[in-house]
Amino acid sequence: MRWVLIATFVIACGDSAATQDGGVVDSGGSSDAPQSSDGGDAGPVTPTISSWLGTNVSADLSRVDITYQLKPFDTQASQKDPNGYPVAGASGTSSTDIGFVLTTGTYKIAYVGTGTLAVSGIGKLGPAWTTVSGEQRNTVDITGTPGAFGNFLTLKITNAPSQTVQSIRILYPGFDYATPPMFLPQFINVLKPFRALRFMDWEATNNSKLTDWVDRPTATHFGASSFGEPYEHIAELVNETGKDAWITIPELASDDFIHQFAKFLRATLDFGRIATARQSQGFTTPFQVIVEDSNETWNQGFSAYATFSAAAKANASRYPGKYSGTYGPSWMSGIGDLMQVGQYHGDRLAKIATIFKTEFTDQASAIHPVLSGWALGAVYSDVALQFIQNNYGDPKGYVSYIAQAPYFAPPDDSQTGNLASLFVALDQSITSMNTVMQDFKTLGAQWGIPIAAYEGGQGLSGNTNLAIKHLAQHDARMYAAYQTYATFWKTNFGESLFMHFSLASDPGIPENIYQYGFWGSIDGVLTDTTTCGKNLPTLTGTENPTTVLGHCAKYQALADHVPN
Repeated sequence: MRWVLIATFVIACGDSAATQDGGVVDSGGSSDAPQSSDGGDAGPVTPTISSWLGTNVSADLSRVDITYQLKPFDTQASQKDPNGYPVAGASGTSSTDIGFVLTTGTYKIAYVGTGTLAVSGIGKLGPAWTTVSGEQRNTVDITGTPGAFGNFLTLKITNAPSQTVQSIRILYPGFDYATPPMFLPQFINVLKPFRALRFMDWEATNNSKLTDWVDRPTATHFGASSFGEPYEHIAELVNETGKDAWITIPELASDDFIHQFAKFLRATLDFGRIATARQSQGFTTPFQVIVEDSNETWNQGFSAYATFSAAAKANASRYPGKYSGTYGPSWMSGIGDLMQVGQYHGDRLAKIATIFKTEFTDQASAIHPVLSGWALGAVYSDVALQFIQNNYGDPKGYVSYIAQAPYFAPPDDSQTGNLASLFVALDQSITSMNTVMQDFKTLGAQWGIPIAAYEGGQGLSGNTNLAIKHLAQHDARMYAAYQTYATFWKTNFGESLFMHFSLASDPGIPENIYQYGFWGSIDGVLTDTTTCGKNLPTLTGTENPTTVLGHCAKYQALADHVPN
């Protein structure tokens, strides 16, 4: 579990359903060869994706247009247009500490309007604006400052009474004004090994206050939204890559929001493009939209727990918080408030599942709701499943996956003081999960629902021995630990979809940031994957962490599971 800044890993099991004897049966409708968009046999294709590994999406640089990563303009709300730009006669400034993310180079900049747009900080405008195809165009030289915070890119709009500035674009070096792609090719390349993409972070799910559909983040709005990335971009990434899409529903989302979100996805997901992309990668399972109720609803560090607890207490006759099953641990089942939240969580997921399947009409079979629980014990998942059975019927009609987040890591103590003891402790942590994993395996067999993981991987965090923990991410022994972990998972659950947390970090950020966890499987989107993971070193623990960037032990360990 990650209570600060970043959430935990997830594993999702999408292709296999547990049988009563602990074996697996295919539940994904897999075939021996991928299908073309018209349903015809396209012939065998050597898979370029893992059959069971996915990733939680994170990226230091994902899009060609970097304005989606900038702060909104500071103009008063009443003086902004619906897309966040100052209205005619108003001015505003957007200033973003982003030097540590951007690379040095010449970026193209453009806007629509007759107002004035100035650039300062780490950006220097070119000699003159020119008008082409209705846009004001120029260049801006940006000086990147990797590893150093406090270096701002500042945009300032000044409008006379009849002037506006809108539709600002700042394009990454190497791209032209005319029809640039949405995503950087390097970002798409880093995603290649993974079967599924979880958008929990891109939707800013943790502690979200998003309630009404009208307030969702949109692609026409300037700058970053506190509600996450534009939903159009999520849909387009799925259309381009063909990956299974794992989305989350905000804890405060109204019923109308859920209906509108489902309608939006049904309308914007291009099933033809997705089928073509899947065919080219050798997918052997039908496309899935995996739908989750918020994130880690059991986690009192996130507001969803309090939100759901208050709602459950307001209707205690429906959510009594009593558990009648046999799963543990007993301390977990003994927390009445937690059991109430579990029941409410099950109720809400059943409703979400019904709405999505209804709104997806002819593509309802693509909807796969996931019931996410607590990796410390199966009881939280079981109490939700019992609620669904008692109030709706067989949970298999509402739940496609039972998910958890089995991180492996030793306590933040002397075991992390040197690399040798740290890796011994990591292996011991993996082994220590076996009893709980057996409970989840039994739970999946009992209900006939696959066990999955919404997050997972190494979970080193804490504020001691940070340099050692950082070096461990790039050591050959981390690669070996991931192989041990993969074997452990597959021994218990077969080739069940495992969503690693997460994709990419920001290269060179200060050590103190990592007290919250070393999450990215790769240093950054721009890392060269052709050299990543080659000749992995066995480190002494005395190296400077900045000297080992690019070794990518975790990413290579994941990528080596292509196809399985």
